[in-house]
Amino acid sequence: MSLIRPLLACGRKLTALRWVRFCVVGGAATLCYLLLGLLFVSLLRWPVLVGNGLAYVLSFAVSYLGQSRWTFAGSSQAASPRTRLPAFALTQLFGLALNSALIGAFTGLGLAYELAMPVTAVLVAVVVYVLCRFGVFRQSAGAGEAAGRAASAAGSVHAEGKREG
Repeated sequence: MSLIRPLLACGRKLTALRWVRFCVVGGAATLCYLLLGLLFVSLLRWPVLVGNGLAYVLSFAVSYLGQSRWTFAGSSQAASPRTRLPAFALTQLFGLALNSALIGAFTGLGLAYELAMPVTAVLVAVVVYVLCRFGVFRQSAGAGEAAGRAASAAGSVHAEGKREG
């Protein structure tokens, strides 16, 4: 019982970090893609391109919803989801192209695919995060200041609660 509270506190602190939320959503979307792909192709025996394509589209939906509603929920960009969704899709396509180029370059230089893949995955994730953070889901100046004031106020309330307790 005493171990649960510190673990929950650690989890709350980690998920307060936007890049951690980005990785969690990306991991969930990847897991969704893998499981749905296996379901459609291996279990339901759909044609590979159909099953894989549907799994990718559904996992893209998981990624977009997670990133827009959780990871970057505080961003109040003037753009509507109608503008953000295509921008997010273009960002993901750029990530795929960058991934392919880096894998090709690393393996072309003699690096084994098993080593090139994790290095590429990290590099592409960083680039896609930056593009999402400062492009697709960027905050307007006023929203950033308001979020900063809210975080500061929450920290003050939390600190006061600790002093009282």
